[in-house]
Amino acid sequence: MAEWNMVGAGKAPEGTAAERVTSSLRRLVLTGALPPGAQLSQSRIAADYGVSRIPVRDALQVLSSEGLVDLGRSTAVVHGLSISELQELYELREAVEPMLTGLAVPSIGRAEVTQMTSLAEAMESPLSATDWLAANAKFHALAYSCADRPRMIELTDRLRRLTDRYIHLHVSVIGDTDHLHTEHRQILAAVRRGDAAAAAKLTRAHIATAHEFILRYLLGHDS
Repeated sequence: MAEWNMVGAGKAPEGTAAERVTSSLRRLVLTGALPPGAQLSQSRIAADYGVSRIPVRDALQVLSSEGLVDLGRSTAVVHGLSISELQELYELREAVEPMLTGLAVPSIGRAEVTQMTSLAEAMESPLSATDWLAANAKFHALAYSCADRPRMIELTDRLRRLTDRYIHLHVSVIGDTDHLHTEHRQILAAVRRGDAAAAAKLTRAHIATAHEFILRYLLGHDS
């Protein structure tokens, strides 16, 4: 397994050293510039980014918690995509997120609806896959934040981060995202009229449809 270097990675975003390295490596993994199985050396990353190994170690810990890399003693390996992982993560999401949506709807106010509307519109405009993922996460988080269920919200956020690579695959490789836009508009309409049951049902369908799209792709590209 060959080591992978960061040549051509571009300048890391602003923030602390660990945040800059985390953000840059996350982008490289999500976009496939660092492919599954790539071996990442802490010392090589530190040299390429001009930082010490401490922020690199911290960055890799964060990426490990997001399911993007598997940690070894001095190296990390980019985590692979798998059908079994996809199915488990999406089964969990289908169990938790509709319930959380239903609990949240009665407390969702005009401010959240306005922000969700702006995000839904932004997702239908030309965006990079990375920016689309960020907008998508915020769209759903705005609703969930009103549920007053901190542990469920924390679990949902973690599951979303663990599925980010699969969603990125859907948006940037598989394409055919019109159904996502339609589903967002349907969820938003249910939220706007205060229909908790419909919003929960639509959220479950939204997750299940994305699961089906990605699963079919992986089954056809099992190499």
